[in-house]
Amino acid sequence: MATLLLALFGPPLLAIVGRRTVGGSTDLARLLPLDLTLWAILGVVLWVVVRVERQPLASIGLGRPRWSTFAWAMVLLVGISFVMVPVVSRLAHAAGLPGYEKGLAPLMHLPAWYRVFLAVSAGVVEEILYRGYAVERLTTLTASTWRGATLAVIVFTLAHLPVWGIGPLPVFFVAGAVATAFYVWKRDLVALMIAHALGDAIGLVWLPPGG
Repeated sequence: MATLLLALFGPPLLAIVGRRTVGGSTDLARLLPLDLTLWAILGVVLWVVVRVERQPLASIGLGRPRWSTFAWAMVLLVGISFVMVPVVSRLAHAAGLPGYEKGLAPLMHLPAWYRVFLAVSAGVVEEILYRGYAVERLTTLTASTWRGATLAVIVFTLAHLPVWGIGPLPVFFVAGAVATAFYVWKRDLVALMIAHALGDAIGLVWLPPGG
């Protein structure tokens, strides 16, 4: 239970601490410890899975990638990043909700290589914590795959609130729901990690802030 709470609420609490301590700073010496702490949270969770729970990493969807893994990653990338996210973003904007601009503005002043690092971090860490580990352990606790998956999607969505604000939450909810449904169906976490990291990298590196 302690590890599940760490996986679910560690990243947003870290984001809150980051906003209060570094704000919109672009000083990598101040930002890097926070981002490495996110990886430390992931390390603790993986250590618990293997050493405490004595479960294989396959129990949270981590396995050797197959050719289908890369094919599904491309399908997810296109479907989520280039179809669902733009559609939901436009609907949210039409409803009067703000977009990504406030959260993106400070990130655009960071070096491109660091933004790629942030994209990889989000793709790897978030998928393992909120998809693989959370879905599986919440399923065990609730005795229902869909109850566990629904709780994971809700917490995943709210975890983005400290950085991005309320405006983009519908986008995170839809993207999280699709990713979670895919995980429940295929249990291929690597495909989700690839698609998530590439999608974030495109948004953070190649697209303009309003794109």
